[in-house]
Amino acid sequence: MKTLMFAFIFLFGTFAFAEVTPTTRLNQSVSFADDMQFENLDLAIERQLASFATRGLQGTIKFGTKNYPKSVLKDSLVLLKSIAASAKECLKSNPENVCLDQFNRDVNENFAIYVPIPGKKEPGYRMKTTTHFTSYYSPDLHGSRVRTEKYKNPIYRKPDAPHDNYTRVAIDYKGALDGKGYEIFYVSESHYDIYLLHVQGGGRIHVENPDGTTEIKYLSYDGKNAQPFQMIYKYMMAQGYLKPGNAGIPGQRQYLEQNPDKEEEIFGSCPSYVYFKETSEEPIGLDNIPLTEGRSLAIDSRTYKTMGMINFVKTIKASHVDENGNVVKVPFSRFFISQDTGGAIRGNARCDLYFGYGPLAELTAYNMNEQGEQYFLIKK
Repeated sequence: MKTLMFAFIFLFGTFAFAEVTPTTRLNQSVSFADDMQFENLDLAIERQLASFATRGLQGTIKFGTKNYPKSVLKDSLVLLKSIAASAKECLKSNPENVCLDQFNRDVNENFAIYVPIPGKKEPGYRMKTTTHFTSYYSPDLHGSRVRTEKYKNPIYRKPDAPHDNYTRVAIDYKGALDGKGYEIFYVSESHYDIYLLHVQGGGRIHVENPDGTTEIKYLSYDGKNAQPFQMIYKYMMAQGYLKPGNAGIPGQRQYLEQNPDKEEEIFGSCPSYVYFKETSEEPIGLDNIPLTEGRSLAIDSRTYKTMGMINFVKTIKASHVDENGNVVKVPFSRFFISQDTGGAIRGNARCDLYFGYGPLAELTAYNMNEQGEQYFLIKK
């Protein structure tokens, strides 16, 4: 009897404490068209599998009404990689529609598909199944390990001593951290570019060595002070420095360049300050996983506590700027993997899509604020 009771308690406890996701099962087929034709998908999967191998997958996770062992997340990635490999092999010698039709059948037959349930305060609540999408990227900076006339604005690592009261103005304009050994690079870019690096949480730096050669290093988030964050455009608009329709990145940059005497005042509205660490791979997400261009996404880690879930996304993104200066947007759909989070990423149906480096990634990051579809794929 004691053995039976122990078994009952063990089983009950296992399911009672399952990690619960706010999702519901979708009982219909989905068209899984990947606009990147699977590029970078293997890399993102391998990085996630390496993380799982290091930290393991204990416990259970609940999607919809069904409890799964968390190991299903690993099994799902392995299966998707295999199905995608078959599709890529097929494409070498067969018409695209034939291969992609088979890929769709394989995915729909082998995966249970779930959608997030938006909370009452989320934009998608009225429509019940839509997700709010934004995106982010990694800015490019140019720097040196020593301060020079060209490279003079520091990028700081997290201070060893208490630092929560150091504001952006105290650090960037009053020298609160100067000469204390926390500088990891000095860059040629402005305080505004450093602020944008803070907003994105990571970036890429082209480092000029003393011999004139250049190497690429990466900057990954390594903590912040305890000060509140506010996008500076809100303050600039409240003060009349920016007008509606001209409050984007170009407008902010132009105003700051033309009014350097206002810099300290404006940045004082955002006392939050982010610290970085140098890495040899792309900026690091959660669980020490390097982010993958066009394949990693950030979700609310308070709601989805375990990373590594397969996400399929359908929404719209910036494509280019037309001859009149208008941003043109196009529909797209793609597989992503949940590998990151962020302070502004809050909600059951809320995603921040990582687009990597370069002008198009930047254009996309600053012009995505959309509703769309999100699906979680779990191996049956």
